[in-house]
Amino acid sequence: YLIENCISMKISISSRITEQSDNKEKSFLSLDSFVKLASKNKFDGVSLRPSMISTQSSKYLVNQAKKLFKVNNMKVSMITSNIHLAKNDELASDILRNITPSLDLAETLKTSLIRIMIKNRDDIFYAKKALDEAKERNLKLLQQTHWGTLAETLDETVKLIKTVNRQNFGITFEPANLMACGSDFNKNALNQLLPYTENFYFQNIILDKKGKHVFPTIHNGDVSVKYVSLDNSNGINVFSFLDFLREKKYDKWFTVHQPLLEDQTVENAIENASKLFLEYKF
Repeated sequence: YLIENCISMKISISSRITEQSDNKEKSFLSLDSFVKLASKNKFDGVSLRPSMISTQSSKYLVNQAKKLFKVNNMKVSMITSNIHLAKNDELASDILRNITPSLDLAETLKTSLIRIMIKNRDDIFYAKKALDEAKERNLKLLQQTHWGTLAETLDETVKLIKTVNRQNFGITFEPANLMACGSDFNKNALNQLLPYTENFYFQNIILDKKGKHVFPTIHNGDVSVKYVSLDNSNGINVFSFLDFLREKKYDKWFTVHQPLLEDQTVENAIENASKLFLEYKF
């Protein structure tokens, strides 16, 4: 392709790949090692989670992280700023009641995208206030299509966007959660949400009653899933999504949000993700 025909989609990798799939609190790789690995494998950025940096981190550590990204010419695609968000537990929406620390962290790390969770109707009032505060600093708050929230399905997500009614409210489109919640999760769903999508998260799963991982959905109850390799077509065909994003000239973030599989090392997983997806930038 000629340069003018290049898609300008930005590719990032989530620090989730450095966590045990059932323990989101600790990373088994340092931030320094992770950023250098992502840079070496030509990712544009990383999605930061609280196992590495959070609103609980010291000012010194946050500033060190800022320097690390600058030295390695890497961007932070989005922050998940506390452990409750990463776990999506009963306190996940508390971020909306005090958004300032997350805005401060995002500004320091030079990202404009902050993950939030809207779990029930009472959260909407606080989400609007948080979005208004974020707008003053040109920052966006993103709701992921995710179990246990008001964005489990395509229809619910569309309704939530209309209800919140803020220009800086965006969506992280994540098809695996939509599938587990019994929603349309294919290109039709992405097309409807594309005007609001700032980040495309990809993890590959198959629905498996014997799966070790459980998504506690509102719509379908507990759904057992198994993580499979990124290119496993028995799960979600990510390449059809990428072709669609190319066709639509999508220029936002595409983030690999896959936990490590049992037979992988972090180094191999990052290298494999790079080989699979970076060609779609061109």
